Amino acid sequence: MHEEFLENFLEHQRDLRAFIGSLVREPAAREDVFQEVALILWREWERFDRTKSFGAWARGIAANKILHRQRADRRFPVAFEPETMERILEAFDSVEHDFQVQALRHCMDELPAPSRELLELRYQDDLRCEAIAEQTERSVDAVYQTLSRLRRLLRDCVKRTIAEA
Repeated sequence: MHEEFLENFLEHQRDLRAFIGSLVREPAAREDVFQEVALILWREWERFDRTKSFGAWARGIAANKILHRQRADRRFPVAFEPETMERILEAFDSVEHDFQVQALRHCMDELPAPSRELLELRYQDDLRCEAIAEQTERSVDAVYQTLSRLRRLLRDCVKRTIAEA
């Protein structure tokens, strides 16, 4: 658990600092918000949905923390109005999503044709594993195991590709 959190946090901390820095003008206030957000992320880690983006989750918590601080202290050095902050959050999420899509396409291209075809049957054609097993003359268990392995390979490849970018 601790290792998984740390891995995700370290991978996204630069983007999180950039996001906070785009909203909070004063360096000391930026660092305070970053530290508070890091603590919240740690405390709430068990509630994080692992199928979602850690970066988007962290930025959402940061945006909420900044808005809360601004409401509590009108002198808090925020660069934008709340509506603008929401647009910036959406822009960060959109860029992250675009990187993920590009990385996924790259990783899919690296797979052998039979693996790509299996993934296309499942996710493009929306076939259930039983139908794929019938069509490919494999056992249902073999289809489940192969898809699980391919998803793991793609997840690792996407993470690696984004980290290298």
